[in-house]
Amino acid sequence: MKCYRLVTGLLLASLFFLSACSTPEEKKEKHYLRALEYIKIADEKAAILELKNAIQLDAKFANARYQLGLLLLKNGNPQAAFAELQRAFSLDPKNADAGVKVAEFFLLSKSKEESRSYIEQVIGVNPDYPEAVALLANLELTEGNFQKAEEYIDKAIRISPSNDKFYSIRGRILSAQDRWAEGEQAFRKAIELNPDAFAHYSTLLMYYEQRRDEEATGRLLDIMTPKFPNDPQLHLLYAGLYQKRSEWEKAEQAYLKAIEMKKEAVSYRLMLVDFYKTQRQYEKAEEYLKKALADLPNDIQLLTVLAELQFDIGKLQEAQDITEAILKTNPANAAASLLKARFLIKEGKNDGAIEIFTRLTADYPKWSDPFYYAALTHLRLGNFELAQKAIETAIQITPDNDRSHTLSAQVNLLRGNGIEASKEAATALKINKRNFTAAKILVQAMVLQKAFDKAIQLVESIDKKIVEQDIDLLGAVGMAYLGKNNKEAATATFAQLLKIAPDNSKALSVLTALTAGNDLDQAIALITKHISTNEAGSHYILLGDLYLKKQQNDMALQAFEKAQELNPADPQGYIYRARLLHHLGKAEESIAQYNELLTSQPQSIAALMGLATALESQDKTAEAIAAYKKILDLKPDFPAAANNLAWLIVSQEGDLGEALRLAMQAKQALPDQPNIADTLGWVHYKRQSYNLAISQFSHALAGRPNDPTFGFHLALARYANGEKTEAIALLQEVVAGEKQFNERDEAQATLQKWQSL
Repeated sequence: MKCYRLVTGLLLASLFFLSACSTPEEKKEKHYLRALEYIKIADEKAAILELKNAIQLDAKFANARYQLGLLLLKNGNPQAAFAELQRAFSLDPKNADAGVKVAEFFLLSKSKEESRSYIEQVIGVNPDYPEAVALLANLELTEGNFQKAEEYIDKAIRISPSNDKFYSIRGRILSAQDRWAEGEQAFRKAIELNPDAFAHYSTLLMYYEQRRDEEATGRLLDIMTPKFPNDPQLHLLYAGLYQKRSEWEKAEQAYLKAIEMKKEAVSYRLMLVDFYKTQRQYEKAEEYLKKALADLPNDIQLLTVLAELQFDIGKLQEAQDITEAILKTNPANAAASLLKARFLIKEGKNDGAIEIFTRLTADYPKWSDPFYYAALTHLRLGNFELAQKAIETAIQITPDNDRSHTLSAQVNLLRGNGIEASKEAATALKINKRNFTAAKILVQAMVLQKAFDKAIQLVESIDKKIVEQDIDLLGAVGMAYLGKNNKEAATATFAQLLKIAPDNSKALSVLTALTAGNDLDQAIALITKHISTNEAGSHYILLGDLYLKKQQNDMALQAFEKAQELNPADPQGYIYRARLLHHLGKAEESIAQYNELLTSQPQSIAALMGLATALESQDKTAEAIAAYKKILDLKPDFPAAANNLAWLIVSQEGDLGEALRLAMQAKQALPDQPNIADTLGWVHYKRQSYNLAISQFSHALAGRPNDPTFGFHLALARYANGEKTEAIALLQEVVAGEKQFNERDEAQATLQKWQSL
């Protein structure tokens, strides 16, 4: 016994010694082989651990990465699976299955070029690999190349005639060409080859639904129900069918049945939440999410969806608590970060929100939500081009999202592009017939295009009770009636609008114009009467503007002051009052008004612009230049500030290169504006580029033919360019005119000088 124990001890020691001395290559192989054994007995967690150990020893172990990718894919971690399979294929380009799976990932994410690249790499090594050929057929199908798609799938079937999936693809290709009978035959062949594949029945069912063949749909469901009694996907399929038929209670029960069968499937629970949200049953959705979290406590996906829902229904504190809790444990959580950015928008911290969106769009270029909310933020900031670019990207990623098309329609509408606004709004409505916002934008876009009859018809198709309570629709249809010169209908419409929104100054303005016409006294009386029961700062702006037209400046100042008092956050009262004070020659008081506004709204472009202009009129050039520069710091593409700053720089004999840059920037933004052309011409004149100066001054004069300043400047440029006869004739015409202008004395002196030479 002692001898036996000694031998056993020596054997164990030797095994330990051999194990300790084995090479990394041997160790990684052992981990890999163990993983394969675990896969055989379906111990996937242990297999994953062994594969990760093998990869830790050799990061270029292609087979281990491939097997790990397959396991991660099977266990519901597609992002990690994609990374492993992509790495496996890069390490071993002969692994056709890895390459095809990576191509499938790209195709599913609508990255068609990347998908094609990987398919071509696989086919380049193995031209007859059937899965690659079939996937290429699928790719051609998505791009509408039906003939090529059919050629490729037929080739795949010739190579592997018993592969059931290929017949399903063939059925979709034929159905896309309206070759219904052949398509059905292909779908049935797929079922014949693999009668236990639920996906084939599901595809055939969708085919029948597409053809609206209820009899065939019923027959197939009768086959599927007893065949797949315990498959939750069957109940999800029923849920989708019930939704299409507007059988909401049956749809809800079908979702609940699927969840009962697979309680751990978070995606099923989220489908039910989405169902409740489409029904606008937000409280029910919230209640169910809380119940789901009781079953699956601390599930991050459920938590983030709950926070998003609570944010959308106004339960901000609860949403914020969840968001902060998620970010505390995982600062990089994308969904929570997106929600944090939305909170920042609500708080007016748009720059912070944009910073988060920029990071998210870089990290998740195939996720449309950050692009959507970035577009929304840019729109609120008035950055229409950036908003347009962001929402176009969102639509490219998810073209069937009605919310994105609606926002695109809104951006186009605000940019004055009625045609594109109509297209986008119509697309949104096609995707979701219940998208009321898209319907309103479509009406407004029709009015913008002067398609008044169509706009009225669309509004008449909407429930009258809804229209009578909706400000936007009433405003749009009122403008349509105005466009048709139907003053009676327009008056009634704007009266209804003002009834439900008595503080709506636009409606009050239009209604006053319709009622009083050019009678200023009657208009003042109407607005004064309305104000007596419905005070609003913007109403006093209207009243002040009417007093200005009557040249009752004191009354106008009082009205603007009242507007300031009622709504101190609205800059209009300050701006109107400051402009009037400036007009009355009270420059210091005007400057004081602008400065008062800037203490509470330091980034107000209107206030800064008014201040700069007032300072300029007071010959406080240095302060005016500083104000214009601040405007351009806040809004670099603001043409009026660029133009005026360029003029001041030239007037002060400053940097002509910088003046040229600013003037050209303004010209690019507003190419037809005469004042801007004059400024650019003056910069060219000072730079002694007389031909260029003549071109710009001529352009300015074409826009305002009777402007003596432009004529004087053109005469100066022509004279400097050697066209003395033409210059003198032009300047004689300018000086002979009756219009007064700041440079008249200089023009007369110049003419006398030229004539004396």
